[in-house]
This record gives sequence, C-alpha cells and structure tokens, in this order.
Amino acid sequence: MLPQSSQKNIEPLIPILADKIIPCWERRALENLAVTAPTLTSFRRQELPGMMRTSVKKRTGRKASRRGTRNYNNSNSYRQLWEEDDQAVYNYPALIFVVEGQADFHVADYVVHCPQNHFLLFSDDVPRPKGGAPHLEGTNQRAGHCAVLWFFAPPGTNSVIAYVCHSRGNEHWSDGYRIVHQADAVHSFKLFVREIQERAADYQPVARSALQTFLHLFLRELQTGRFLGGRNTTAHAPPQSQALSPAEQAQQYVRDHLNQPLTTTGVAREVYMSRNSFLQHFKRETGQTFHDFVIGERMREAHRLLHEGHWSIAFVCRFIGLKPSQFRALFKSRFGVSPSEFRRQAQTKGQNR
Repeated sequence: MLPQSSQKNIEPLIPILADKIIPCWERRALENLAVTAPTLTSFRRQELPGMMRTSVKKRTGRKASRRGTRNYNNSNSYRQLWEEDDQAVYNYPALIFVVEGQADFHVADYVVHCPQNHFLLFSDDVPRPKGGAPHLEGTNQRAGHCAVLWFFAPPGTNSVIAYVCHSRGNEHWSDGYRIVHQADAVHSFKLFVREIQERAADYQPVARSALQTFLHLFLRELQTGRFLGGRNTTAHAPPQSQALSPAEQAQQYVRDHLNQPLTTTGVAREVYMSRNSFLQHFKRETGQTFHDFVIGERMREAHRLLHEGHWSIAFVCRFIGLKPSQFRALFKSRFGVSPSEFRRQAQTKGQNR
C-alpha cells in the first residue's frame, strides 16, 4: 500500500514505469534498444530497431576539453564540451526511454531519430546532447513533441537518477530528479550498462534480466517513498550533498561486496576510471594501496564475525571472499592468533559473562 501522502499525489514516474517501460521491456527488450557509437558508420553496424532512423548532422562549434579535471563532485561531469552544438562527452553512460512522440538526438556527427517506446543507451565515450536544447530536429521541431525518461548513475553518487524531459517546438523543460540509493537497484543498472557496452559472449540474457530487475526495484522504491526528489536541479548534475570521490565510492563498493572477487580493474570500472588512474588516485587520497585496503576491510569484518563466537570459519571465509588457507595466513599475520583460536577465546569469554 502507498503511504497516505503518495495516495493523494501519486509519483508521476510510477505509471510511466509500471504501464509503459516495464511492459515494453518485458515484451520487446533488446529489440527496441540501440547503443550510440563514435560515428554514424559504426552506429549502423549494430542491428538497429526497425523504426529507428538516422541522418547526418556535423558539429559546427569548437570543442572545449576539460583536461586534467579531477573534481568528480563538479556538476559539469563531462570531459569534453561543444557548447554551440549542445553536446558533451560525459564521465558516465545514460539510458533513455522515449515516453511520447519521437525524440531526435544529435550524437557525434549524426542524429538518431528515436520513436516512442524505444531505448537508447548513450555510451560514456561518445558525444551526446548536453540537455539544454529540444530533442527535435527538422520538421519534427516545427510540429512535434516528445517526452524522454533518463536514467544515469554519476560517479560518486552511489545512486541511479531519473527524470523526464519534454520538448515542444523551441521549448525544452525537465521534471524534477528522482534519486534512488537502493544498492541492488544501482548494481543491476550498472550490470546492465556494462553487459550492453562490453557485449561478452551470451550477454543478452544477462542484460535483459539486469534491466528488468532494475526497473522493478526502482519502481518499488518509488512506490514505497524511498527516494529523493525535487525540481530545483539542473539536468545531468548529480546532487552535491550526495557526491563522493572515486576513492570513497570504491571504499563503499568494497565494503558492500566483500564476498566477491575485488580486482583493481573491476572496481576501477565501477567508478569509471582506468586501472592505473584509479590506483594512483586511491593511494593519493587514502594513503594506502587498494590491495591493503581490501585486506584490511576483510580482516576487520572477519574479526567482528569471529568475535561474536557463533559463526563457523567456513562461513566467515565465504562471507569475506577468501579461501581458508588465505584467510588463516592473513588473520594470524594481522592478529597474532589463528582464526579458530580467536573464535574459541571469544566463545569462552561469552560463556564466562
């Protein structure tokens, strides 16, 4: 049941998700999805949805690079900018769904004419609309209109952000953000994006399931009121109060995924950085290597679990993602006693209380 406040004023994204996006994805899924590419030729190499069209449109303005910028809390989270063309290369991908009408997106040197009930994934390395101009081109600009739902997960926010923008003629406006922090929703969205962009063998069922899971989780968070929202925000600007640096985001990711393989390459990808840049940034900000931090967090959690006295050594190993031999060596090196002996001591203390 919805909270009373929600019953009086139902969150507008709920019917869009429940009645349009989720049924469309469950019915058509990848058949109605395309992914942007650096050139029109490379974009057309993929199997495009039958109703999606393209046309040529070169950029006319000058590129302004943001080289050396490491302020990931900055609302202008893009690496390159073409102000006159309203285009930018962002630090993160974005997924859109056309709710109404036809949306025309100027991408790199071409336009994607995206019809209603279709998805488009904007890759993080391809110029895309910055958000200040109508998503309408040619005759569609004179007589058309469109409504587009955006999803994106900016680095440092540990959230998925959604909003609907509207274009009609020369007018363009956006509804307020809806920000969801639920960990499984964020993970499912990032998994979907990664599978779609990397396209490993048999990626389709994983991507299809990941986005379906994300949409249902996002909908549930809206229905139960577990989200942040407001109208006083700028398109694509992550909320400043929620921003974390890449190192802080990586630390939180590690704590939430101790039972999984935590490679530097994998975690760097989670915060949209190259492996080498991530390692340098992490050491500079935290004063320790990423490897040392991961081991420290695993030992801290193991110490806590064993101190409680009722968890088995095998369970603790699985919980922190280490093999028994690795765990025993690391634990004794750090605490001066074997895990089994530490557990026995904890149980004895508990019985004597």
